[in-house]
Amino acid sequence: MKKAEVPGIGFPVPGDGGRTPQYDERFAAVLTTAAQVIADEGYDRASMRKIASRAGMSIAGLYYYFKSKEEVLYLIQFYTFDSLVKNLKDRLDAGSQESAEARIRLVVENHLGHFLRHLPELKVCARELESLKGDAYEKVLERRREYYLITREIIDELCEGSQQQLDSNLAALALFGMLNWVYMWFNPRRHGDLKRLEEQLSGIFIDGIRPR
Repeated sequence: MKKAEVPGIGFPVPGDGGRTPQYDERFAAVLTTAAQVIADEGYDRASMRKIASRAGMSIAGLYYYFKSKEEVLYLIQFYTFDSLVKNLKDRLDAGSQESAEARIRLVVENHLGHFLRHLPELKVCARELESLKGDAYEKVLERRREYYLITREIIDELCEGSQQQLDSNLAALALFGMLNWVYMWFNPRRHGDLKRLEEQLSGIFIDGIRPR
């Protein structure tokens, strides 16, 4: 089965290639399992054999879907940020007339809503970017940077009129630092109300940079 590939990398990309629904479903399930293995073991200690075992398939079966462990890591990160960027753009387009404060809340909702359903992927993306090399690293970094720049542009608007002389780059990094750290402490039994969590974290950030 021919797969569409990223030029210069040779890895399949989301949503392309004319694959069957059955193939895509299995592909996504195995990639989810791989994210859990890498999150648990760390990239260096994870192996294709461990991923295959956790997925309940043979090594040969795993290599039908993925060429290498690096490809697996690349796809976890690329799929994650591709989805985040597309979903955030859709949300912001739908709320284009909203205030900067309301749009920052959309950023927080988009980020937490995705990653609290995919905590292993969050852990992998937060810890394993530097494990990628060459074009794979650059492609993921490009997607991450697009996501960051969309958010920083909203923060620029939010900072207008503030006398605190806030650095919007630092503010954006602080926001993502707060949001990405949830994999360390989030417990569905204690913090299961996603809406309340989104509201509180949004409020902490907005109150910190609101013009005074």
